Amino acid sequence: MIDVHAHWFPPALTQEFDRVAGKKVWPEHSPELIPRVEELEADGVDLQVLGLGHNQPYFEDAAKSVHCAKFANDLYAEAADFDGRLDAFGALPLPHPEQAVAEAVRCLDELNFTGIGLGTTAVGTSLDDPRYEELWAELNRRRAVIFVHPVGTPDTFSTGLDAFLMGPKYGGPMEATLATTHLVVSGVTRRHPDIRWIIGTMGGSIGYLWRRFEEITESLHQDQWLATDPRGELKKLYYDTTLTDDPSAIRFFADQFGADRLVLGTDSPRVRTGDWANRIKAVPGFDDHQLRGVLNDTAASLGIGK
Repeated sequence: MIDVHAHWFPPALTQEFDRVAGKKVWPEHSPELIPRVEELEADGVDLQVLGLGHNQPYFEDAAKSVHCAKFANDLYAEAADFDGRLDAFGALPLPHPEQAVAEAVRCLDELNFTGIGLGTTAVGTSLDDPRYEELWAELNRRRAVIFVHPVGTPDTFSTGLDAFLMGPKYGGPMEATLATTHLVVSGVTRRHPDIRWIIGTMGGSIGYLWRRFEEITESLHQDQWLATDPRGELKKLYYDTTLTDDPSAIRFFADQFGADRLVLGTDSPRVRTGDWANRIKAVPGFDDHQLRGVLNDTAASLGIGK
């Protein structure tokens, strides 16, 4: 099995982000990797890819972004060197395109990461911002894997110990929905067809709301937004399985875009990888070939883990 969506935020990371940029990284994880590796081995997980997730090094100050990105990437490189079951998606210092290109090259060429991890937005910029064209061109040239993760919509209406925390529960998936729409409608995915995009949280609500986007766009005669065949582009992207463990929801997404577009993602250590994989195995209607694809083969075909 290959888990493409996992995190590791040890005290060294949380302290450095706070010291340099005043960013509160959460949640804080144990610095010890041996128990995690032992758990992966016990569950039959061949590879788990670490990423910064919502804790991206995105700051107005370019120097702070670069420092935090390099610190995190060096820390994850040490984790990957610690055990072969661990790899990483490299973090980039957005919204600073020149520095982001340089760090992407370092992540892929020097640190040998399996791909690049990005947030859905960066300091008020979306992924289709024209300033990022140079970055997409470089990653397209390299046929890179890019994993897109929500950066955290706050819930300002429930606070304290009993907070609903609707930001990560609902806001994150909606961020994924919007980011995916920006990527396909703007033509980014069509202009850079060799980038292998993986969208976190199964693209959020894209599976069941996409037809609404099309229908309202058609009724408003906004033909330009459908001219690039965004539905066709959606079917070229990949999506991880962290949105839900509801079998009917996963089955619906597979029917909309194809089981071959799904890859195993768990949000570990929030949940145990083996446990989440067992929930995916309970989805009705997947044959053995499709299930192997979700749990391992599709991610492997993207070059993850090689």
